[in-house]
Amino acid sequence: MPSTILIVDDDVDARELLRLYLHDAGYDTVEAVDGEQAVELADTAAPDLVLMDVMLPRMNGFEAARRCKQLRSGEFLPIIMVTSLRDQSSKLLGYRVGVDDFLSHPVDRIELGVRVAGLLALRERHQSLMKRNEELAELQRFRDEMSSTVVHDLKNPLAVILANLAYAIEELRQAGEIVDPDVGQSLVESEEAGRRLLRLLTNLADTARIEANRLEAAVQPAPVGRILTQIAMQRRVLAHTRDIKIDVRVPVEVEAALDVDLVTRAIENIVDNALRYTPSGGKICMMVSRESDGDDFGIAIANDGPPIPLESRHAIFEKYGQSAGKRSGRMNLGLGLYFCRLAAEAHGGTLELSDTPEFSTVFTFRLPVTRRVRRRSTGVPEQEMPADDSRKTNH
Repeated sequence: MPSTILIVDDDVDARELLRLYLHDAGYDTVEAVDGEQAVELADTAAPDLVLMDVMLPRMNGFEAARRCKQLRSGEFLPIIMVTSLRDQSSKLLGYRVGVDDFLSHPVDRIELGVRVAGLLALRERHQSLMKRNEELAELQRFRDEMSSTVVHDLKNPLAVILANLAYAIEELRQAGEIVDPDVGQSLVESEEAGRRLLRLLTNLADTARIEANRLEAAVQPAPVGRILTQIAMQRRVLAHTRDIKIDVRVPVEVEAALDVDLVTRAIENIVDNALRYTPSGGKICMMVSRESDGDDFGIAIANDGPPIPLESRHAIFEKYGQSAGKRSGRMNLGLGLYFCRLAAEAHGGTLELSDTPEFSTVFTFRLPVTRRVRRRSTGVPEQEMPADDSRKTNH
């Protein structure tokens, strides 16, 4: 289907000449005799390109071009200004209102064809990209909806399994020595695995919400050392069976504005990862430190397992990132560390990876004591929020 060109000129002879040139080149045309008609036809006739004279009645070409661009702002509508004005200020004004190119009177047939063909090709590429973006956006929406549905559908039967496991464990405890201890231990381990699966499902849902700036963070003052101690206590039995020592070092208790559930799950992700990769006889250490200026604090989770190669340390924080498995013995980390990074950013902080002479792997959350929300790519400065704030989390 041939492209349609809108010719705007109050001179009959000029319009006829442009019409002949364009028809010979295989284009359809519509015509306007003044600026107001041009704006109307830009909407109703939906042209693919506009050839606009500057000196027009009722509305000059610059204002008509501006309104045409505004009217078709959702797409790329090329406008070529056809003018006898040769001063630099007129061209600058044209570019400011959105004019894409200029042609001088008298119009050369070959130059007109080249300029029109070039801008129409650019418009076609722009439309193709817009369509692709729409398809990607729709795919993203479908993925988010499916993730939410899957998480919801899996959490319900998992809750039933956990409830039955808890009931069975309690019954075995009351039975005492009648039941084989290995059976009881297997049920406890199953319950721990189920709770970990529930946490992973919740992390998946929260990751989608954080990415879409839709996470409502339940921020409140919380003692950081107590959070670490509880996490360590919940894993001491598992660590003991693997001959791994878990230490908690809290030289000074820090009370900070946190979404306790979100931060706890992020720390648990890293601790559980450390339990998988720390060898028998190894050590895991969780530490709290206060920055010298008093505005920020750190939560470090360290272990002396195989180090993560330097070339992999950035990739592991990306979505579905992985470390160099053959060299480090580590596997694809999926959403784990990506979720942890997003959780830190949701509080206005960061998650870093380093090493020390004592520990080969140290993950450190650097967080503000008072919640600070980061806004991505908006140019809006960071905002300080009080400890009891529970507004929408942006990052």
